[in-house]
Amino acid sequence: MIGNWIRRLTRRRAATPISVILWGKADCSLCDRAGQILDRIARDYPLRIEKRDITADPVDHERFRYVIPVVEIDGGQRFEGKITEYWLRQEIERLARQRVQ
Repeated sequence: MIGNWIRRLTRRRAATPISVILWGKADCSLCDRAGQILDRIARDYPLRIEKRDITADPVDHERFRYVIPVVEIDGGQRFEGKITEYWLRQEIERLARQRVQ
């Protein structure tokens, strides 16, 4: 138990924030769920989460309307549709390890 706490504290201090963009829209239950997952992961890793509404821009709406929610991590890896905490954590853990080394 204490070991987990120390590891979490070390991760938070050692790594620079990982940039995460959550593309979604209002009244989207999958988007809300993805946001909750990111909030949980942010307790363990330094994340800078930016939420973007696809309805604010016609280009974004056209680009993402059939695949939301979309989670982009550090401008690279992208997750679409039904977002799982397991796969997000795997990618964020990989990035966090790279930043600490």
